[in-house]
Amino acid sequence: MIRGDAMCIFLKQTPLNFNDPSQKLGMLLAFISCVGWAACAHPISDELRARIDPHLTFQQVFERADDFLEKNVMLGGIIVQTKNFENWAEIEVIQKDLDCFGYPSREDKSGGRFIFIKEGFLEPEIWSRGRYVTGAGVAKGTRTGKIDNKDYRYPLIEVAELKLWKNYNYPINDGSYYGPFYRPYYFYRYGFGGFRHFGPGYYPY
Repeated sequence: MIRGDAMCIFLKQTPLNFNDPSQKLGMLLAFISCVGWAACAHPISDELRARIDPHLTFQQVFERADDFLEKNVMLGGIIVQTKNFENWAEIEVIQKDLDCFGYPSREDKSGGRFIFIKEGFLEPEIWSRGRYVTGAGVAKGTRTGKIDNKDYRYPLIEVAELKLWKNYNYPINDGSYYGPFYRPYYFYRYGFGGFRHFGPGYYPY
């Protein structure tokens, strides 16, 4: 998939010549890319993402939670468990970096765990262990809990918007060889609050 800004540069800098077969192919690829780009809308609204500091990292919130009380943040990862209380639900999540579409990374690394707090009821059999989730809302400090027999300090996020992703079975980059003419699609990964690095991956759709 061609990134949207790269596609725009191609269209602006390339003189149109519809008799040129190579340009016909380029225009076709650009059109397909445009359709695909439009279909991959971010699950968190533009309005809410505009209130999130692009320089704020999960590690900052994890280590200095009191400094970021009431700040808007966006996080995602893998669900560990979902619990319901009288008027709210809590989702314990293993943090993962987010790509530019808000989808959590499939790589085996994480900055830690946190808890999403959501008003109302969430069905634990749907919001279940192993599902991927992305949410945005307000940082509410920390709470000490347990992982096995170890005390653990969880950052708390009161979410305004929440997205439960459909799981998919394609690895992001397992190092496999797919043939001399095949390369995985590339896209920018979206870290907590901003773009982090350029790397290989598959679209989760």
